[in-house]
Amino acid sequence: MTISLRSYQKTMVLETYAHISAGQRRILLVAVMSAGKTITGGWMLRDAANRGKRSVFLVDLKSLLDQTADEFRSLGIHCTILQGNRLFDQSAPVIVASRDTITARLKQGYILDDILGPIDLLMADEAHDTSFSTVYQKLVDHYPDVLRIGLTATPWRRSRKQWLGQKYDALVVGPQPPEIIRLGGAVPCRGFSIGGVLDLETLKVSGGDYSDSSISQQACQLEALNHVYREWKRLASDRSTLMIGSTVAQAQMTMEKFQAEGVPTEIIIGSTTKEQRDEIFNRIKTGETQVITSVGCLTKGFSLKPLSAILFVRATKSKALFHQCCGRACRPFVGKDDYLLLDFGGNLKRHGNPMAHQDYDISEKPQREIEPMLKTCPECFAEISQFAAICPSCGYVFNEAVDDDDEQEELVLNQLSEHFDRFTKKKVKALRDGRKQAWKSWSNPDQPINKFVSTYGHTPPDEWLLYASLGKRSSQKRKQRYIDYLEH
Repeated sequence: MTISLRSYQKTMVLETYAHISAGQRRILLVAVMSAGKTITGGWMLRDAANRGKRSVFLVDLKSLLDQTADEFRSLGIHCTILQGNRLFDQSAPVIVASRDTITARLKQGYILDDILGPIDLLMADEAHDTSFSTVYQKLVDHYPDVLRIGLTATPWRRSRKQWLGQKYDALVVGPQPPEIIRLGGAVPCRGFSIGGVLDLETLKVSGGDYSDSSISQQACQLEALNHVYREWKRLASDRSTLMIGSTVAQAQMTMEKFQAEGVPTEIIIGSTTKEQRDEIFNRIKTGETQVITSVGCLTKGFSLKPLSAILFVRATKSKALFHQCCGRACRPFVGKDDYLLLDFGGNLKRHGNPMAHQDYDISEKPQREIEPMLKTCPECFAEISQFAAICPSCGYVFNEAVDDDDEQEELVLNQLSEHFDRFTKKKVKALRDGRKQAWKSWSNPDQPINKFVSTYGHTPPDEWLLYASLGKRSSQKRKQRYIDYLEH
């Protein structure tokens, strides 16, 4: 099978070569998940091999070694895997190397010349992590003149003392997530966010992030487990789902809760063998299993196209971790128009939607400015003050009295609500305005939808058009006129 690069991949390769020609020796390639970074990197590795150069492709997860090598071989690259006691071909021009194996051999007294031999190019997968590892620094120190290329979808560090600009001088950016969606390479993410499961103020912090044990302690409470299941059932019960928690105990208890409710659910953790994982993945594909619960072993380098919902039942201060985990369901699949992200830890507010427009700047960031406290009007989607009682754009009244008792009102407040970033708000507002205008001009009501699809490459959810033309408090006469318009 002949493999060719997509147009944007060709552009990324050419931009990288332009930086090299200009004397840059540390180059970072950034592209959203599903954009084909491994194939893009492999294309350059093949070019290097054709020029008699030797390269190391450094991988941080053992589970990715064979997958990566297979992709390189599909490009016609003669490569070998350096991991454990595997048969190693010292003559291969490309080495797919495990970070752990190099580290272990260095501890055993081997030197890098004996482990790898001479190399001309060092390419780092998951560069946001790999480039800050001890073994990467040892490679850089030992091969100071080596050309360095990093690949990542998430060029961010949790610590303000570290940023990718410390490791790379040049940046090559692929298409933004909305562009990949428009091109058909990914599907959009609809994010839903709420508190009610995790109390961020009482979570302990360890190593700069919320501690796994304190997250698990809260998330494993019966009330929390019931709430997670209830919200999943309300929003995503017809979708293949990946739940990501903080500990094995949390993943186990969540699995047991879903199983008790009659939902076919399985668990994947670090000790789950490759054969067992493949069997579970196959059962997801056939529909025999609907939900997988997990912790950190399915956060990157993992693709299961039928997945169309993510349950993120943890909190993190790491934007890279959140986007790595919650982009897992973005790959297109038959009948999949989008995927749902159910966020129970306030992460969408901190880190944004993983499939929205991103800031990929790798220079040192200034302290974040305090953003104004805003909320979104559920009727016209305008951004207004958090404290406004009435929307100035459409007159929607917030906090209206209800006839339900306090207990029911509390339950409603705890429900997940859709999270809109500014780009999505703009899309939704244009769609709704188009629908209103179509009614006013008595034109085809599907025109705004068709325009949306041609512009953004995906079909908008029905909920985004709810009350777009009428509003919630329209008169009966107005409703009847709208029915006549639709039947016209």
